[in-house]
Amino acid sequence: MAKEKFKSKGGFILASIGAAVGLGNALRFPGMCAKYGGGAFLFVYFVALILLGVPLLNAEIALGRKFSGGAPKCMAKLVRGGERLGWASCVNSVFTAIIYAGLAGWLIAAAINFVPLANSSAELMQSQISEYFFKEVLSARSDGVISGISPLVCVLMCAVWGLMYACLRGGANTLARAAKFTVIIPVVLLLFMAVRGLAYDNSLQALGALFLPDFTALSSPELWLGALGQVFFSLSVAVGIMPAYGSYLPEGTNIFSCSLIIAAADFLVSVLASVVMFTTLYGCGLQNQISQSGIITAFAVYPSALASLFGNNAVLNSVAGVLFYCSLTMLAVQSAVSMAEAFVSPFAAEFGKNKKKVAACVCAAGGIISIFYATTAAVTVAEISDRFVNFYNVLLLGTIECIFVGYGKERKTLPSEINRFTNKLKIPSKFFGVSVKFLSPAVLIPLSVYETVRLFTNSSGYPIWAQFAFGWGLSLSVFAAGLLLVRLLNPRDAVLKLKSGKNAVNFM
Repeated sequence: MAKEKFKSKGGFILASIGAAVGLGNALRFPGMCAKYGGGAFLFVYFVALILLGVPLLNAEIALGRKFSGGAPKCMAKLVRGGERLGWASCVNSVFTAIIYAGLAGWLIAAAINFVPLANSSAELMQSQISEYFFKEVLSARSDGVISGISPLVCVLMCAVWGLMYACLRGGANTLARAAKFTVIIPVVLLLFMAVRGLAYDNSLQALGALFLPDFTALSSPELWLGALGQVFFSLSVAVGIMPAYGSYLPEGTNIFSCSLIIAAADFLVSVLASVVMFTTLYGCGLQNQISQSGIITAFAVYPSALASLFGNNAVLNSVAGVLFYCSLTMLAVQSAVSMAEAFVSPFAAEFGKNKKKVAACVCAAGGIISIFYATTAAVTVAEISDRFVNFYNVLLLGTIECIFVGYGKERKTLPSEINRFTNKLKIPSKFFGVSVKFLSPAVLIPLSVYETVRLFTNSSGYPIWAQFAFGWGLSLSVFAAGLLLVRLLNPRDAVLKLKSGKNAVNFM
C-alpha cells in the first residue's frame, strides 16, 4: 500500500474532491437550505466547516500518510483495539458503494427514458411526470414486496460495477484520472443549468430564498444539528476514504493547503447545486416541492422541471435532461469508487492479497447485491439502507473516531505531521486540538443522541421486516464484519511473529 502513490499533489486533490463531492451535495444540501432558512443554514454550515470539518479532514489525511495505511491501521495507532472501528468504517463504505452504484443505475435509466418522457410531457399531467420513473421504469411498490425486476436497470448496474472495477484495479493514479471526468464534467453541466436557471424572471426571488438568511430559523436546534452533521457527511470523513488517500500522498505535500482546497471545492459545488435547484424549480413554479429526500428530488421533482426547462421545445428539454442525469451519474459513480477503495486498499494490504483480485471480488459481490435496486422493492431498499448505512452508521462511526482522534495517542503529533512540509500556511496546533478534542465530540455526541431518539420514536412507515433486512440488519452486519476481520487478521499476525522469532503475545 505504501508503494502506491499519486503522481502529483493535483491528482490527490482532484481525487479527494471527487470523494467528497457527491449526490449529497447536488440533492440533499439544497433541500436542507430550503428547510432551514436558506442563508441561515449556509452561514452555520460554513462556520462548522472551518471549525469542525477541516481539522478532522486534516487529521485523517495526516494519519494515512504517517502510517502508510488505511483506516484500520490508523485507528489501531490511535487506541488499542481501534482497528475494529477502522474495519467497521471500511465495511460500511462498501455497503454505501452498493447504494451509490444502485442509484447510478437508476440515473442512467432516467437519462435513457427522459427523451420519450420529454417528448410526451405536453400530454401528461405533472403528477404523471413525477411518477414516471417509479412506475414505468422501476415498477416500484410502496409495500417493499419484490414481485418483479427491471432488466434495464439490472444491466446498467452491472455496467456501473464494471466501470468501478476498471477504476479500482488501476490504483491511485487511475482514481485521479477518472476524477477529471467525474468532477469537472458535472461541474460544467451544473454551471450550464445555473445559467439557464438565472434566466428565469423570478431568479432573483429564488436567489433571495437561498442566500438571504431567515434569522428566526437560528432558534431551531434542528438547523444547528443538521448543518453541523452535514459537514461530516459532505466531506466524506469517518468512512475510511481519506486515510487511504492520505497513504497515497506524494512526498513533500502540504496537507493543510490541500485540505483547504478540498473543503472549499466541496462547499462551492454544494452552493452551485443549490443555485441550480432553487432557480430551476422557482422558474418552473415547483419551489414548494424542494425536498430533503435526494431520491424524491432527483426522480420525481426534477423530471417535471426539466421537461419544461425550455418551454415546449422537446429537443432542448431532452438534451438538458440527459446531460443533467449524466452529471449526477458521474457524481454517483465517483462516490461509489471512492467508498469501495476505502475497503479494497486496506484489505489487500493487511491480508497480503492482490489488490486487483480483491477489487474483482468486491465488485462481483456488489453487483449481485445491487440486484435489489432493480426490483419492485428498489425504492424501499434504497431509502432504508441509505438512512441506516449512510446516516446512522456514519454518525456513530464519526462520533467514535472523533473521540479516538481527540484523545488517542497521536493527538499531539498530528499538527506536526499536517504542517511537515510547509513554512507558511500551517494549521494552528491549539485550534486543531480544541476542535478535535472538544468541539467535534460536543457536536456529534448530542447529534447522535438526538437522532437515536428520533429513530425509536418516529415511525418510518415501512414494514418491520424491511426495516430489519435493509436497515438494522445492515447496520449490525457492519460492526459484526469489523470484529470478524480483526479475528481473521490476528492469527495471521501471530504466525508472522513466530516465524520472525518474536513473541506472539497480546493480540488485544
